[in-house]
This record gives sequence, C-alpha cells and structure tokens, in this order.
Amino acid sequence: MIAKQDYRFIKDALWISYTGLKDFLKCPRSFYLKNRYRDPKTGNRLQVASGPMTLGSLVHDAIKWYLQTGRTAGFDDIVKKFRNHWLKYQGKKGGFSSRQEEGDFGKRGLAMLDNFYKNKANLEKNLPAYDFLRYILDERIVLNGKVDFAGEMPDGSLHILDFKTGAKDEDDPTQLHAYAILAEASFQRPVSKISYWYLDRDSVPKEAVLDPLAEKLEWFKIQSKEIEDAVKADKWVCIENDSPYNECKKYEAIIAGKGEFQFSDESFKKDIYFLDTLKPV
Repeated sequence: MIAKQDYRFIKDALWISYTGLKDFLKCPRSFYLKNRYRDPKTGNRLQVASGPMTLGSLVHDAIKWYLQTGRTAGFDDIVKKFRNHWLKYQGKKGGFSSRQEEGDFGKRGLAMLDNFYKNKANLEKNLPAYDFLRYILDERIVLNGKVDFAGEMPDGSLHILDFKTGAKDEDDPTQLHAYAILAEASFQRPVSKISYWYLDRDSVPKEAVLDPLAEKLEWFKIQSKEIEDAVKADKWVCIENDSPYNECKKYEAIIAGKGEFQFSDESFKKDIYFLDTLKPV
C-alpha cells in the first residue's frame, strides 16, 4: 500500500494533475498555455469554454451533491440542482455557439443523470466528502487530483471510480491509477478495484486493469521530473503542428485577443473565454 505522508508546506510547489500530465505528454506547449501561462493583467490562467467541458462539470457536480446528501435526495432534486447550475453557464459562458447546441447538451446531461439514478444501487457505500487529494512526488512536486467516487468494498478495501460523460471509452487507465495512489496514501486503505462509468451508455461501471501502484508511482515521479525540467528551461515547444486537435492554436488565439471574455472563475483563478471554433484561429 502507498505510505501515508505527513503534510508539509512546500514553497513554490509544482502541482501536477493527471490532466496536466496528459497535456504535457501530448504537447508541452499545450501544458504551458493551460497550466503555466498567466494573463499579465489579471494573473489568472486561461480557459476556453466548451460544451463538453460544461456538460461534464455540471453532471459531476449534480452527482457529487447527491452523494453528499447521503443519497437521500430524489431524482427531481438532482435535476433541479443540475438546472440551477446550468443557468450560470448558458450560451457562450458554457461554450455553446447556439441555442440548439446548448439544448442538445442539456438533454444529454439529463439522460446521464437519469441513468445514474436508476442504477445507483450498483455503487458501494461511498466514503464521506473530501477535498482534493495530494501526494508529494519529490522535494517540490506534488501530485493532486479529485476522486469522483471512493467506494467501500466488503473486505474494507476501496473501489475508485471515475464518472465519464464523453462519447469515447478510455483506452488508458492512467487517470484511475493516479487516483488510486492518492486514495491509498490519503485514506490508508488498499485499492482493490478501479472503474470508469460511462454514464451515457452503460448501466454499470466498467472495471479497468489495476496495475501495481508502486510501479505506477515511480512512473509518475519520472514523468513529473520531465515537467520540472521543462519549467526550469522555460522551453515549451508545440508538437501538434497542423493537427486538427491542436489546442495550442486556441489558446494562442485568446492571447492574441480573438476570444470573447465571459467571466473569471475566482475559485480556480481562471479567465474563461468563448472562441468561435467555426472561424479560423
């Protein structure tokens, strides 16, 4: 089992999440633009609003709220919570280019919540609410993440589950391994099962292969050192080039003033922009 750590303050710590690590491995400059760059006027990071991101965030928020009620809330209560949150991200604030697009995403969200509620009995008893978990990888590198669901297995071990709202299945369970490391270190209980629940098409979670966490922890340490080296060198090369999935171009467009500012998320120190993806950037 991953050993528990004593918390200590780390000045100028380099915080690494699975999402950030994924960005770095895909394209170092994408990692820089999303995680390191700060707007010189506000000091905040940048974020491009998108429908899929808004959908995923609000579905997760509704499920999290339900679990925090001790699973006592009814489905109508979950829908009300979802709709109330949705009002804050209407139109361009949520990355929607039209009423039709927003409506389609909203219907998908309601369908996912309906699927979750009808099949919630497939989940074990969950641990009480907890904040972002963290694990010190090196002198100044900290792995952090937010586990969607930590269930208690009959033998006292943990089931780490991540709710998925996207259209594609995950082909790499690295995210779950990161969460399993954080959970074992934080709760001092072994993780015996990891799963994804694809809410738009599956009635039960889909179990993934749980590799030895000690080996995975070493892998995270190695990869995080590469990020630290890049930070020290301040060298961020885009390797996506002309790929249609090149996210660097979107963030460069925002920096160049081509995006529409929507709002600032003070909780995460981010400035949210809408970018018309139908127009060339």
